[in-house]
Amino acid sequence: MDEHETKAKDDKVVCMEITDISVDRPLRRYRNDFVVREAEVKIKVGGKIYTRLFCLPSHFEELAIGHLNSEGLDTSYIANIDIEEANPGKYVIRVTLEREVHRNPSKVNSRIKIRCEGVFKRVKELSEKGVLYKATGGTHVVAAFDQNGESIFIEDVSRHCAIDKLIGMCIRKEIVMSKSILVTSSRQTRSTMKKVIFAGFPIVISVSAPTELAIRDADEFGITLVGFAHDNRFNVYTNDWRIL
Repeated sequence: MDEHETKAKDDKVVCMEITDISVDRPLRRYRNDFVVREAEVKIKVGGKIYTRLFCLPSHFEELAIGHLNSEGLDTSYIANIDIEEANPGKYVIRVTLEREVHRNPSKVNSRIKIRCEGVFKRVKELSEKGVLYKATGGTHVVAAFDQNGESIFIEDVSRHCAIDKLIGMCIRKEIVMSKSILVTSSRQTRSTMKKVIFAGFPIVISVSAPTELAIRDADEFGITLVGFAHDNRFNVYTNDWRIL
């Protein structure tokens, strides 16, 4: 583990004493184990509570930007984001908007494609970047890959917050999501697909399963939805023309 990964892990995990019980041992064993941190976060827009989330205590600005984008707000009108730790483990994100402009979900018309071997490569990279998951088993990992092979990764205890943070990172880094691929370790549901639709990702690859409503939404909005991408196989549920 390199220095950056070690620091990332130390900031987001806590060491706790646990009781380790196994059918193979007659005696209980007491030992220390890493547990992922979780914080309560309130997002306020215009002074009013917009939502309350539970996530890793990091990337708060990206969380706010991504979450508001996922709710259909035009984040280009964000004037300021202020973060306060109200109490230990409890944070308030205050968002000030120049104007409150809502967008409607629209069909994804991107023509980008990916080869089968590219699907396996991206899933492997996702697995390798799960630093906190390897340490605690308590996070979801998500990533965005653009057409130039550039990538960003994020982990969180919440799959919804992980996707929101990734979207926020893409917006801040000016990564064009309509020309990028989203890869996740979590299942895809209507709630996560809503985030994908507003972000404009044309291809979503997951190592887990989708739900019926996620598949219907992906089909309606022109998204290629891939599931169970592991062990050298995967399922394509919608718009398979993007898979070569």
